[in-house]
Amino acid sequence: MDSIEAPFSNKPIDITTLPAFEQVVLNPVCKKLLTKHLLQTGVWFLIVIAFGVFMYFQEEILVGSLISGFLLLFLIFLVFDLIKKQPRYGYAIREKDLIYKRGFLVSKSTVVSFNRIQHVSINRSVLDKWLDLSTLKVFTAGGSGSDMKIPGLEPKVAEKLKEALAGKIANEDV
Repeated sequence: MDSIEAPFSNKPIDITTLPAFEQVVLNPVCKKLLTKHLLQTGVWFLIVIAFGVFMYFQEEILVGSLISGFLLLFLIFLVFDLIKKQPRYGYAIREKDLIYKRGFLVSKSTVVSFNRIQHVSINRSVLDKWLDLSTLKVFTAGGSGSDMKIPGLEPKVAEKLKEALAGKIANEDV
């Protein structure tokens, strides 16, 4: 009963005293990530070109040309975005959380507290293996999939991060 009668306190916090994650110096991802993204986009370029050639030999040349032209412009914009986005990928580990930032036109930052992390995994696609890259996936409580993916890591770096995070979340449980 003492807890019910205890005085309730919910004082405001001065937000200027909170740590700013934007000031943290982020570690860049491997530059080979851009190569991976450009190769993936190149496959779409080939599909658009094949579609354009196919439509050229059909009766609907105008419709095919418009669709192919639109898709080609979109892919050119995508390549521009990929090139501009590459230097803006970054991650950092602090005492209590993990930060990941990405994006050029639309910038997104994700901060995950260690006490929310359930487990961590490393994924490597066929293209990742060919380029010697890894993706670190961080799963948090209550999520159906990974809540944070850090692509473009060298396998040794991804393994070090996984071990460091596993150690941090094991210490948080104590």
